Amino acid sequence: MLFDPAEFRKVLGQFATGVTLVTTVQDGAPLAMTVNSFSAVSLDPPLVLFCADRRSRTSAAIEASGVFAVNVLRDQQRDLSDLFAGKGTDLDRQAVLTEAHVAVSGSPILKDVLAFVDCKVEHAYDGGDHIIYVGRALAAGRGEAGAPLLYYRGTYQALDDAWRWRDRYAAKEQATPFHELVDFFDRMQAEGPYATLIDELVTLVDPGVEDRCLDLGCGTGRLAREMGRRCHEAVGIDVTAAMVERAAQRAKALGLDNVTFREALATRLPFPDASFDVVASSNLLLHVPEPGAVLAEAARVLRPGGRLAILEPAPVMNRIAMAAYLRGHRYNPPTAHAMLAWADAAEVTYRHTEDRLTADLGAAGFQVDRRERRMNGLALLWVAHRP
Repeated sequence: MLFDPAEFRKVLGQFATGVTLVTTVQDGAPLAMTVNSFSAVSLDPPLVLFCADRRSRTSAAIEASGVFAVNVLRDQQRDLSDLFAGKGTDLDRQAVLTEAHVAVSGSPILKDVLAFVDCKVEHAYDGGDHIIYVGRALAAGRGEAGAPLLYYRGTYQALDDAWRWRDRYAAKEQATPFHELVDFFDRMQAEGPYATLIDELVTLVDPGVEDRCLDLGCGTGRLAREMGRRCHEAVGIDVTAAMVERAAQRAKALGLDNVTFREALATRLPFPDASFDVVASSNLLLHVPEPGAVLAEAARVLRPGGRLAILEPAPVMNRIAMAAYLRGHRYNPPTAHAMLAWADAAEVTYRHTEDRLTADLGAAGFQVDRRERRMNGLALLWVAHRP
């Protein structure tokens, strides 16, 4: 069968890859080239490979020096990828390489890359118009967590924001705190099943037209805004300034003059005793190992007879259970990704049992009025009151 090289390139382009910069040094002179044909080979021994065009100067230098380093590029480093793919001058390239850190092998490690693997050449194989270099790792390291640079069908691509919590390494290491993802969390509150849960929570707690309401851990403010549509005044607090700023922007755009936001800790509320009729929170307690302090503050600022409403992931929530739930519904991909991200966050934070929440609510002086399960039991809605 005869292959049209141009068509074959398009076929191979259907496989999405990361983008790396492979560097080396020959006679003290650093060189580099952009490579997306990079792959792990073995953990023991630690081996990686990449394929280099036989005609490239960097390939010839690697063959002569016997060393190379793979720099994994992040999304913001598209200019470096283009530069070392030939869209620049030798002077530009040398300026970048001169500023780079020098690895054990002598190969350059660029600033701010996601990761690097410094290698000595273990094998070099004939690969047609390319040479397949297999390298044994001499050193390796990771930079600050971030979005990777991707390549697909001849162009750069980017991951959705939800990658940060869908990436288990980042989630478990808490490299990207869930509450800092302002754009992602704003969308999560605005559409799909999570938005529906917030609306149901407001319906259950039923704010009155004369009530003053407080949203603990407001995020981008959906819960406070929905209470504000029904009550006299709603206040949202959050520890993250960017969340508070976005929440205020949303309320202003909707003309909700009775809804305000401020930075504050849920365990140290800047309000006097008995100053609210309703206190509500969504997705707050999962970030708190000991909910008692938050619930005690909620009780302090509630008037006698005041109501508390809580939305939290159930202990059974995890990625597998959420994926099973989503298979039975036709949510658009961004919404599905957001819900999977919520499940990932729940797995690595604190999913409090119903018995634990009941005990903590009682210790804070609350009486539980309703406990509702939603999304096949993955989400819990609670309503309690202060006698």
